[in-house]
Amino acid sequence: MERFKTLFLERNYKTNTSATFIILPVIFEFLLLAILFVKSRTLAYQYLFCLIPLLLLTAFIGTSVYNHNGDMKLFNAITILTSLGIALQLLVDEVYAIGYSFSPIKHLLALIIACVFILFYILIRKLIRKPVISLLFFILSLAIYAYLYLYGFDPNGNGTFAWVQIKSYTFQLTDLTKICAVLFYSSLFSSNTDETKTLLYSTLFFLMNLIGSILIRELGSFFILYFLHLAMLYIFMKKGNKKRIYLITVFSLTIFSLVIVYFLYRYLRPIAEAGGLNSITRIIYPIAKKVYLRFSVTANIESDPLGAGYQLMQARKILWISGLFGNTINFSALPVPESDMAFISLISGFGFIIGFFTLFLFLRIMISGSEISRKLTNIHYSDAVIAYGLTVLLFAQAMLVILGSCNVIPLAGLPIPFLSRGGSYQSIVFAFSGILLYLSCTKWASKEGGEDN
Repeated sequence: MERFKTLFLERNYKTNTSATFIILPVIFEFLLLAILFVKSRTLAYQYLFCLIPLLLLTAFIGTSVYNHNGDMKLFNAITILTSLGIALQLLVDEVYAIGYSFSPIKHLLALIIACVFILFYILIRKLIRKPVISLLFFILSLAIYAYLYLYGFDPNGNGTFAWVQIKSYTFQLTDLTKICAVLFYSSLFSSNTDETKTLLYSTLFFLMNLIGSILIRELGSFFILYFLHLAMLYIFMKKGNKKRIYLITVFSLTIFSLVIVYFLYRYLRPIAEAGGLNSITRIIYPIAKKVYLRFSVTANIESDPLGAGYQLMQARKILWISGLFGNTINFSALPVPESDMAFISLISGFGFIIGFFTLFLFLRIMISGSEISRKLTNIHYSDAVIAYGLTVLLFAQAMLVILGSCNVIPLAGLPIPFLSRGGSYQSIVFAFSGILLYLSCTKWASKEGGEDN
């Protein structure tokens, strides 16, 4: 164990000794300023207002991570994506008149809230290995779904009750279920629960999230929790027949469920049009309709170009004309450019070069997060589960939304980490990023190594 810790410290030190990792994001932030100046001087001045605190935060956080021998490549990816998201949102306001403007103050407030989440994790991390903690987060997730079912708010008129409203502010509470999920799995896998109980408890938690998502009609967030569930079991359960049979069963049931939803929609549609739905089918039909439309539109967006397929049709047109360096001529025709379609608006504003670079940055987060988790496995197991869970949440959501907006898979209707607008979700993203950077520091190995063994 001591030899492993020594190799861990030496390897991290060798890969993070260059100050270039602090300079690179600073150079990129100034490069964005130059690009925006070419597009619009007004836009460049607005970005310059955000650039001053951004540079200070880059220098402060980068120096801290560097001095603690953290993962500077991960820091680079997070910082560049953050600056790119700010530039994109300012460009959206410049070209596309939406209902509310991007607020740098709210972005900074999201960072402050993220720091509170990080401190909360630091305070409870030593308690995570206790089995009662997994029960606590199970109950907390259940309470969130129950509250949303009774008092949930739908600001977009899509029939999804995933928000709460406090005066003029809205908050998406389903983001908190993602935090609860990661902490639940961390407690479950680090509390030495036997394999059968682990499968049982994780399945109950999975089903609770499924039923809760159906009741509030929010399947987008459940897709992320679905991938998180499978990833956690695949990585952290020991190899064996139980694990293999379970994963195959879940995959088979997923395919079977999609087939059932297809036939349910075809069966219930004429009943719904005739007004003959009962209390149960009134809950089932909107979900079946939403899933059916997601898949059918993806397969054939030309079937309803002015209705369900309009958003994807406009995205396709914009991808055709964007080129390597961007083209905002048709930018104003894109629905929801600040959130669901942020990746398409990014390519429209900055071109395919920046688009592919963004994909590389998300891949860098996945690689770094997985490496952090692997190194912590033999040092602090609960932290290893946390690191991998947060990585999956960031990467899976980014890829689902990006591929969905490009019409490769059904559109999930979720924000993209770092790029999309939204105070509550960006707080979660910054919190996840901060915890990952915190866990990458070698002090975890040097001060608390071996306590899980």
